[in-house]
Amino acid sequence: MLCVDKTGTLTRNCMAVAALAVGESWLDVARFEQDSTAELPGQFHELLEYAVLASEIEPHDPMEQAFHRLARAYLANTEHLHADWELAHEYELTPKMLAMSHLWRIPAHAHHAVATKGAPEAIADLCHLAEAARAQVLQQAAAMADRGLRVLGIAKAVHAGDEWPAIQHDFDFELLGLVGLADPLRVEVPAAVEECRRAGIRVVMITGDHPRTALAIAGSAGIDNTRILTGVELQQRTSASLVAQMADTCVFARVTPQQKLAVVEALKAQGEIVAMTGDGVNDAPALKSAHIGIAMGKRGTDVAREAAALVLLDDDFGAIVKAVTLGRRIYANLRQAMIYTLAVHVPIIGLSILPLLFGWPLVLAPIHIAFLELVIDPACSIVFEEEATDDEVMRRPPRKPTERLLTGRQIVLSMLLGGAARLW
Repeated sequence: MLCVDKTGTLTRNCMAVAALAVGESWLDVARFEQDSTAELPGQFHELLEYAVLASEIEPHDPMEQAFHRLARAYLANTEHLHADWELAHEYELTPKMLAMSHLWRIPAHAHHAVATKGAPEAIADLCHLAEAARAQVLQQAAAMADRGLRVLGIAKAVHAGDEWPAIQHDFDFELLGLVGLADPLRVEVPAAVEECRRAGIRVVMITGDHPRTALAIAGSAGIDNTRILTGVELQQRTSASLVAQMADTCVFARVTPQQKLAVVEALKAQGEIVAMTGDGVNDAPALKSAHIGIAMGKRGTDVAREAAALVLLDDDFGAIVKAVTLGRRIYANLRQAMIYTLAVHVPIIGLSILPLLFGWPLVLAPIHIAFLELVIDPACSIVFEEEATDDEVMRRPPRKPTERLLTGRQIVLSMLLGGAARLW
């Protein structure tokens, strides 16, 4: 079983702002950008302004880079870009609060500006929206997510004085709108997922994104999306009920890094051999618990790499499937080499021992045996190592962990082949 992240593994991790929503107004950015002379409508200026303010000044995250790119293209030479503002405090994303905020010190002003971005439901909670307004925001978010977009809510607040609250809920936030970001699926992913399916390998997607985004991406990738579990549902279930649902659930959304460990343990309790991908510090327990921990080489942390058994140089699902194919080829070739070794040694042993037992003249002198070994060993180490991949190698079910390299039947068969060769 392969448990993979969505962003950067199934998708290209190359994000672009695809949609903006403010109140009832909706802007399809991809279609809008086709007109090089068009100007961004004024009602979306503040939404994009605070999306940038809620991001790092020099971002490395592709999502934040997308905000900066769009702002440079359409907000340049306006009052909505603030190179002179100073970042005074940051509120980090936490498992309990899926939102992050930046508090900015404004020159020559007594108050501070607060910009926040995060999951739409978290932003709705921070803004203390009425039930009707909350339902409208979540409906808009669901519409964006159905298109496979990563959806973020953006809000702002004003704070007076030099002392700031300990938690984000103490600010009086005002909702500005929603941003949808497109992260295209890697071209090779659907074929790789189909190859895993033929090989008897179940692919499970675990992501922190909106459930509908996860379902849309899973459907495009060819992953079974008939059932989905969210992080909230994982918290509400007991270990026993969680294990029972693992058999037919292949999509997990709004899952925190800590909950990855619970998913891995539940899958292992079902008797599955679990490979898990991860890149963050918090992914280390899940990577360590999985039978095969796979760390991302490009965006992975040192802690994740240390905890993992494998490190991908290219954070790509296709590379994982290629590694599985290579592993199966090596195993198959090793088995062939062992069968060959047994088969060719049977006549050598027979020709060496039988003359001694029956008083016959020696057929093989020590120099002959040494010469034969010089031929046999390179054949095992070079010829079988370079054997091409069998076309059927990824159409066989995974072998059981208890399966031996050579079964009794194969050992007997190789010895019979060796005996037949000696008689011939």
